[in-house]
Amino acid sequence: MEADIIHRFHTALPQVRDWIDQLVDAHADRARVVSTLGFSRLLDCFPREVLDRAKVVSINRVPFPPVKKIGLPELAAMEERSLDGITFRDTFFLQEGLASEGVYFHELVHVVQWTRLGLENFLLAYGLGLVSFEYAQSPLERMAYELQKNFERDTLPRDLVRVIEEGTDDIWNQAAPTVLGSKVPPNPQR
Repeated sequence: MEADIIHRFHTALPQVRDWIDQLVDAHADRARVVSTLGFSRLLDCFPREVLDRAKVVSINRVPFPPVKKIGLPELAAMEERSLDGITFRDTFFLQEGLASEGVYFHELVHVVQWTRLGLENFLLAYGLGLVSFEYAQSPLERMAYELQKNFERDTLPRDLVRVIEEGTDDIWNQAAPTVLGSKVPPNPQR
């Protein structure tokens, strides 16, 4: 991986953090707590604490950070992509009309990943995954899609959150040497 793009990832982090904060704040009055939405199967999969913390915003067009504007043209295709949903920290944005439990489940996997990695490590690992593998095969997305399929087939592993956390740790441990270079911590930041 080119050192230049990793440097630009790090340079963009404060701008992306500000963009996320502004987006979440601008929609806070429309955000609904997932535990109040009546998805009974989600209650069987995730601890109540996760569902009480996670929020969803139904939106006309799912937003993506302005990566081209902030110096990451390699990710510009994501800005143009029509997304069903996207998660930022504990809030996810869904395309209006998408109310399936499977889509909610997918985004809740990302909520757990965000919690495990923290903002900077999540964004660095996610960005590296997009550049290295493209969207559907990027490691954090691949995990969410695979678990979503298991959810839809009723074949989820026991202790789902632990499985997500361990898988996220593995993804981070593979990404960290590239995105952090010599600054690799022994464990993900939480």
